[in-house]
Amino acid sequence: MSEFWLKFKNIIRSEFNSGNPWIHSGVFVFVLTLLCLLTNTSLHVMGVDISEFISLFYGLIPLLLRDLGGVFASSYAFFVGAAILSLGPDFSEWKHGKNIRIYKIYLILSSVLFLLFCGSVSEYPQVYGEFFYYRHSWMVGFLYFITDHFSPFFFKSVLFLFLVVQVARTGLAFWKSKSYISLIRYSVFIILFYSFHLLGSAWGVLVASAFYSFDIQFSRSKKDLAFIAIALFGFGFSFFNRAQENRAVSKEVLEHSSNTNVLIISADSIRQDQLGFVKGEKDKTPNIDRLASESLVFRDHHSTIPRTFPSWADFLSGKYSFEHGIQDMFPDREDRSKLGNSVPTLPGILGKSHRTYVVSSFAGDIFPRANWGFQNVYAPNFSAETLTQQRTIESQVFFLPVLTGTFFGGGEYLSSIRSLPSLGDDSRILTDLFSVFDKKDRPFFALYFSSVTHFPYSPPYPFYKNTDPSYYGPSKYFRFVDPSNSEKPDKREQEQIRSIYSASLTAFDFSVGKILEELKRRGLYDDTLIIFTSDHGESLFEEDHSHGHGEHLRGEGVTKIPLIIKFPKSFERKETRNFKGITTSLDLFPTVLSTLGVPTNPELSLHGRDLTKLPKTDIWPEDRSVYSETGIWFSDRGDHFFQKDRIRYPNILELHTIDPNDGNSVTVSDPYAKETVLFSKHRMLQTGTKKLIYIPSPNGVVYTCYDRISDPWNTKPLPASYCGDLQRKLELLLIGSGKWKKAGDYFLPKSEL
Repeated sequence: MSEFWLKFKNIIRSEFNSGNPWIHSGVFVFVLTLLCLLTNTSLHVMGVDISEFISLFYGLIPLLLRDLGGVFASSYAFFVGAAILSLGPDFSEWKHGKNIRIYKIYLILSSVLFLLFCGSVSEYPQVYGEFFYYRHSWMVGFLYFITDHFSPFFFKSVLFLFLVVQVARTGLAFWKSKSYISLIRYSVFIILFYSFHLLGSAWGVLVASAFYSFDIQFSRSKKDLAFIAIALFGFGFSFFNRAQENRAVSKEVLEHSSNTNVLIISADSIRQDQLGFVKGEKDKTPNIDRLASESLVFRDHHSTIPRTFPSWADFLSGKYSFEHGIQDMFPDREDRSKLGNSVPTLPGILGKSHRTYVVSSFAGDIFPRANWGFQNVYAPNFSAETLTQQRTIESQVFFLPVLTGTFFGGGEYLSSIRSLPSLGDDSRILTDLFSVFDKKDRPFFALYFSSVTHFPYSPPYPFYKNTDPSYYGPSKYFRFVDPSNSEKPDKREQEQIRSIYSASLTAFDFSVGKILEELKRRGLYDDTLIIFTSDHGESLFEEDHSHGHGEHLRGEGVTKIPLIIKFPKSFERKETRNFKGITTSLDLFPTVLSTLGVPTNPELSLHGRDLTKLPKTDIWPEDRSVYSETGIWFSDRGDHFFQKDRIRYPNILELHTIDPNDGNSVTVSDPYAKETVLFSKHRMLQTGTKKLIYIPSPNGVVYTCYDRISDPWNTKPLPASYCGDLQRKLELLLIGSGKWKKAGDYFLPKSEL
């Protein structure tokens, strides 16, 4: 045995001294992984310090170790391939017994990494926000220098030219020496390496590098070699173009089928009053404005709940959260069981006549977690495994440039890269949507949900430059929301936060333009019902409303969202106009079915109205009222107004559980906690002119009433009697649903919830 180990050590020493790129790439990646682990490990999640809850994460250590191993393996595979490609003729000479100078390998790898890092930082500075602001603030000047003076194109161009020179030198050397077999092998390596890189397949990249590095013997005939080259190219190409369908599409067709496509274009946290045509700013959202000019625009549209998961459940089912069961962001299996089963959804109903898709990035992690009825889901999941991999990825900043696609696209080696809250760039997911347009067998029902406007706000280059160039502070590129922090930033900081939100909205508008252009180019625009909307709005430090969404119902910022409907050309309702009557996201369910000619089942008991049947005037003939409620409070701290008068329950990190039998889902599943959350919610009923908010507090129920016209930000409460009619309607709605009962003035969830 000792003789074996002696021989093994001699081989390793010999290979090390010869400059073996496989060994030195491993050393390079190992050192970087260890350094990042020691210097970048953070107990911040989306900017919130969770160090006091660290004991909750001890059980996740095996997942963290597994994820760290996955990052190491993926980064090793990439950097081995990059080293072989970048070494040029030196690598082919090493294969024939000539040593490579060791410093040259590390110099090349470091240079490639530096160019990738700078390119990624200049394109996505918000991805590195925690690195520069929370962990290594001494380097923030370097961040500003890169983003102020360079574009991503500069660093990519330098890297591209370097690689072109090295590839040309290697190819020329093979040609001059008449080593045609080596030239073919080298060409196949480049094709396979880049194809697998675009796929984000670490094993594929590793196999491609091994194929070229180690002379696997084939027949020497040119015929056989040509066959092998073509076969390998076809193998890589077939993977590159592989179908991404998650499920087989049913061939059944509804009796009332329609050739009309349905496209819902949406982004998280869009406020209606922030759009260009509403603000009177022509250059802010020109593509959305153009769509609005060709559509029916609703000027007083509201979300039923300013949290993403229950908001989309309301939209796609036409029912309130207490009816379909998803009432917060962390529903367990019991909460999710009705959706798509006893509670029909739009994609479920239309799935027999349409191909149904949802395309999203991190804000759409709700869609793999419930039975929405989509046949194809292009969105990341959310679970304990996703969180641990996400934290591991964020700490290993040397590999982030590869994962963000700085090496000429691709690079999604780890699935959780789409879950990064700081990487909401639409260009990463638009190709998934455009692939939906390619298939012609049946019309499509597609939901496109962008994350770029969700905090921490992530406008990529060049959109993040649409802010004050003289501002250099913690909100220059992004803004996290800490629900426990009630301190209000100074006026300049607030303006910058609004500005980076606005830049995100402009970035999303650019993507809307691409989507509409693609529909027109393919001849689909006229035959597509297009709905533009959002899940909820956003508070941006108006009055005492703080920042974020879901915690309160005051003002017009958190529930008032855009609604633009562009009907297909064949539909009888063709006029474009502004409708000023109040509407709700529940109205979209019957509106879509009506437009497609699908009859509504009377048993659905829908609360929404069919917006294809509007009155001739711009308002409802009666004083219509719509309902909204708050989400779950993530924190029990802070001096916010909504924290002072509410039923308190623990911080969300103390409420949640991880269910290993449910894909390690993160849920609120304790029955007492769930009932407390529902009991504590603020609830609202509003008309076009006034608003009533129900606030259960430890000292009794408080009703606040506001005039929406003269007091849009709800700073001057009116006597509760002014909203007495709304109070009676709210009670009728909740008690009449059969899901609530009265205990004094409080509304209590019935036990079956």
